[in-house]
Amino acid sequence: MALVPLRVVLDHAAENNYGVAAFNVNNMEQIQSIMEAAEETDSPVIVQASRGARAYSQDTYLRNLMQAAAELYPHIPIVMHQDHGNSVDTCASAIENGFTSVMMDGSLEADGKTPASYDYNVDITRKVVELAH
Repeated sequence: MALVPLRVVLDHAAENNYGVAAFNVNNMEQIQSIMEAAEETDSPVIVQASRGARAYSQDTYLRNLMQAAAELYPHIPIVMHQDHGNSVDTCASAIENGFTSVMMDGSLEADGKTPASYDYNVDITRKVVELAH
């Protein structure tokens, strides 16, 4: 199975009464270990990268590692998830890099430190939703 949207995995889990593990990754060894465990347990998996992990590992490496996992384990549903995107640019680059799930976290401003207002959160989340569509 190719990389799949988060909704597909979560709907199946809800219909069949099980949970799905989500793992933050930033290197090959982590992804390999996660996929070996997913195969052993015949489980779908959410492989996610934070903004920091994407900066550390670089998007091209992560994208290709996750795509390699999908090729090596074609029978396992894999979600490639952007965890806690902090700006429109972060989420846009995740979409451009083939992430099948993107989370915009507008609780903090783009610096990742300053608490954001409710209106800021709604506005930036709306922009990401429009971009995703």
